[in-house]
Amino acid sequence: VYMKNIDKDLAQREKTELIAIIKQMLQQQPELEWLLQTPVPTPSQRTKPVDPQIYRDQIAATLSLADNPRNRKYRDEIKRRLSAIKATADAFTEHEDYTAAVTVYEVLVAEVLKHYNDYFDEYITFSMILHGCIDGLDSCFAGEEENQDLRLRVLQSLFAIYRFYTDSGMDLDEDIPGLLIGNTTPEERHIIASWVREALSQPKGAGYSFEHYD
Repeated sequence: VYMKNIDKDLAQREKTELIAIIKQMLQQQPELEWLLQTPVPTPSQRTKPVDPQIYRDQIAATLSLADNPRNRKYRDEIKRRLSAIKATADAFTEHEDYTAAVTVYEVLVAEVLKHYNDYFDEYITFSMILHGCIDGLDSCFAGEEENQDLRLRVLQSLFAIYRFYTDSGMDLDEDIPGLLIGNTTPEERHIIASWVREALSQPKGAGYSFEHYD
């Protein structure tokens, strides 16, 4: 109901008023200026190509909050900002703009996995984000039956999550193997098998995680 009221209020505003409102908001929350550089999910048309570097930079700025001892509420802020980025990807998915959605999911997955062990206090937030990305990526995969390049990107991100948790000896509580083989083509499963062989060739993959990969 709250969001519907906002939509109604904004629809009644002139363009000049909206610009003035945005400027006032940015004066109070200047860290949101980066949003002006990003495409916005809309139901009526496909967005322009998404620049993944913008999201990488924003995630880096978000995680830097954890390095600031004066910021006592950094955990809530990190959770809020990362969740907002995932919500953008979810909105792209809802509007069936799967290319834009996968681009944002890819960045989230890569950056969270990269920094997972650097900010251990954030493991709950990181895990929550990864679980949400799994669901979103699965929806993109189901929605793009003909786009082989995009499907492969989805599979790569899903396998990256599975490999990280498996090699770290953690319980993912998600049936990624089922997603990887359930609706994939023989050609896609052949590619996945090559990733598994590569993982098993590494020291971590050859030990306790062998049964998981098998």
